[in-house]
Amino acid sequence: MDANELNVQIKDTVFDPSSSRSAQTVSVREKEGTTFYKVFLYLEGEDLPYVESVTYTLHETFRNPNRTVRRTPSNPNCQLIIWTWGVFNVKATIVDKRDLTFEISHHLAYDKELPSDDSRYNYDDRATLVSA
Repeated sequence: MDANELNVQIKDTVFDPSSSRSAQTVSVREKEGTTFYKVFLYLEGEDLPYVESVTYTLHETFRNPNRTVRRTPSNPNCQLIIWTWGVFNVKATIVDKRDLTFEISHHLAYDKELPSDDSRYNYDDRATLVSA
């Protein structure tokens, strides 16, 4: 690991990264005529073992747009689940085990993996959205 760099990237997907993608469905919620997608944000890269925590900065329209996730054995990729209807830039402020801070950004791309087959969508009829 270079002292000035951290080889880690932000990834996003509508498929649970901890499961096989082939059998998965996309979780969707409708609210006031808008379709929201369940999106998984997570970190990936060879320096991931050196990450202590990450603060994801979401679009300003989110309640609590700054979300901090600690890297733990149960969440080794610093995964954060959000419900969103659009794509935007996500900024990540990463703190490593030496207490150094790194900033990276990523433009969400989950929309490019949305299936054309309607049977691959799971409509969740719960009225409240947790993260949007």
